[in-house]
Amino acid sequence: MAESKLNVIVVGSGLAGLAAASVLRVHHNVTVYERGSPNVATGGQGIVLYPNGIKILNSVGFDGSRAGGVPCHGYRMLDKDGKLLEDIPIDFKGRWGADMLMMKRSDFRDELMRLATTPATEPGIKGEPAQLVFNTSVVDLDPEAGTICFADGSVVKGDVIIVADGIHSTLRERITKTKGHVPKKTGLTLFRVAVSTKDAQEAGGSLPEWWDDGKDENRLNIMQLDDPLRIIANYPIRQKSYRNLSCLFPMHEARQGILETWYKDGDKEEMLQTFDGFDEKTRKILSIATEVKVWDLEELDTLPNWHRGRALVIGDAAHAMTPLQGQGANMAIEDADSLRLLLPGMSRAEIESALQKIDSIRRPRAAKVLQDTRKQTKSTTLQDRLATMDYNCSYNGIYEALEEALSS
Repeated sequence: MAESKLNVIVVGSGLAGLAAASVLRVHHNVTVYERGSPNVATGGQGIVLYPNGIKILNSVGFDGSRAGGVPCHGYRMLDKDGKLLEDIPIDFKGRWGADMLMMKRSDFRDELMRLATTPATEPGIKGEPAQLVFNTSVVDLDPEAGTICFADGSVVKGDVIIVADGIHSTLRERITKTKGHVPKKTGLTLFRVAVSTKDAQEAGGSLPEWWDDGKDENRLNIMQLDDPLRIIANYPIRQKSYRNLSCLFPMHEARQGILETWYKDGDKEEMLQTFDGFDEKTRKILSIATEVKVWDLEELDTLPNWHRGRALVIGDAAHAMTPLQGQGANMAIEDADSLRLLLPGMSRAEIESALQKIDSIRRPRAAKVLQDTRKQTKSTTLQDRLATMDYNCSYNGIYEALEEALSS
């Protein structure tokens, strides 16, 4: 007789929550509770997934073409006028076993939703679809009892509870048993826009060389202007029909006390003023953006624990970091992969042991990636950056990580 599936509760339908549901549905019954609507925090800006994330997603039926993914073939450093300073080709797939993909965030979330909820009749999809319950706020959690409480006072019990409610998690302290772990601002702000190739060509008469499809060679471009430091990272998304532009600059002091989400609407005129000094074509592209998002970059210091009782915290709720290494979403995908250690028929003691193993592997790795991400704001050599990338991208999942831990 087949062993009984675990009933797993996932709190939050962001990238971490949907990735977790995509992995867990293979063997378990999964219910995802989301306080917002189905369209919560989707955003139209770009996101980058590295080989460590792609390798895991491929194992649960991920289709990068559905998400409009563009394979990255390296980096280019440009000056403020778009003049090439350095070209760094990288064979991600040859070196680490999978492509690095550049995508529109909303397209990626749609693909995660498909992986989590589509019937198993689709190629590569296994298990029963996860059940998503929207507009339902989880206000409390009892890790030992394995229960969550809703705003109306009702209670639901599960065999396992995965907390994936984001950087401003309201449930994190129920697991850590501390109140001091809250996100803090890093002193950097990011404007984020996505502009279509068609609109950019019409507005400027022609595309900048770093955008031109015949010359860009699928690079992620980094344009920089010093004093004060301003950086524009741009890359193709949506099968090259759009371009993401992430515009980084020192945070204004007046914003220090403002608490906002990463998908807050930004002021286009403020963005144009801040990035005055870049070449005319780049500023013209920024000026035609139909949606501008602003984000004061935040991060979370390493937690003392991710696990308590039947509960585990993952994603930004556990290890929020800035996008300077592009590893935030990839860490969430790695967290989701670690949930493979939860097997049907497990007793409570076995569940808690599996969650503790996940904590022992994932928490130190996320802490190392956070530390390396912080270093990206300082001057580091290309060799240092490639070594860090090797550490990130060579990760092949929880089973290999466990073997390495046991052997050491």
